[in-house]
Amino acid sequence: MATYRTELREGYAFLVRTRLLLGITVMVMITNGLSQSWSSVLLPVHAREHLGGAADLGLLTAVFGGCALVGALLYGAYGERFPRRPVFAIAFLICGAPQYVVAGLTDGLLPLAVTMATGGLAAGVLNPILTTVIFEQVPTGLRSRVSGVTTAGVELTMPLGGLVAGFLVERAGLGHTMLAVGGAYLLATLSPLVFPAWRAMERGRGPVPAAPEISSSEPGRPYQAPAAPTPRPSAS
Repeated sequence: MATYRTELREGYAFLVRTRLLLGITVMVMITNGLSQSWSSVLLPVHAREHLGGAADLGLLTAVFGGCALVGALLYGAYGERFPRRPVFAIAFLICGAPQYVVAGLTDGLLPLAVTMATGGLAAGVLNPILTTVIFEQVPTGLRSRVSGVTTAGVELTMPLGGLVAGFLVERAGLGHTMLAVGGAYLLATLSPLVFPAWRAMERGRGPVPAAPEISSSEPGRPYQAPAAPTPRPSAS
């Protein structure tokens, strides 16, 4: 138990010292909670009340997921040609708030399907960029420790997303809740464009903090990207 606590402290200490990783964790923690409200409450209720029910819900989920796969493949083929921070910021802006706004202001399937297809393509680039950046920022021996604390951080708000969304839908109505959550999502996804620490996403930018003395000679297990950093239209 003492060894576990020591390694946990090492992970948190490195995360706090690395402003880029801390910014990523906080941003994804917020967007994951908002995404969970979409996948578990807002989209299912919208499909039931304004679309064709479960069939349209399944179609939208498939469209988003398929396009996200295509986006990831395209970024893998051509992503090296473009700077990371603008691509990441624009992609997050596209795949986040627009679907809430379109669903909140329209009732038809086609506008939301087109929006989610575009958002899926954009969402596909997010995890490849995050995984690459974290591999560059985190020393090999600390990857398992940092992976543990970042994964715990980005999943912290997910149980609350559906709970809060359900409460807001009951109190304020579906449309107003959609627009409010979309606004919050927009503000969260502006952070890569606002805060200077995000400039370290680019290759060779931003010194990596010195790693503390590792408490165990066992190397860290390979890093696993933070779970579900992209908005997902289906329940987790």
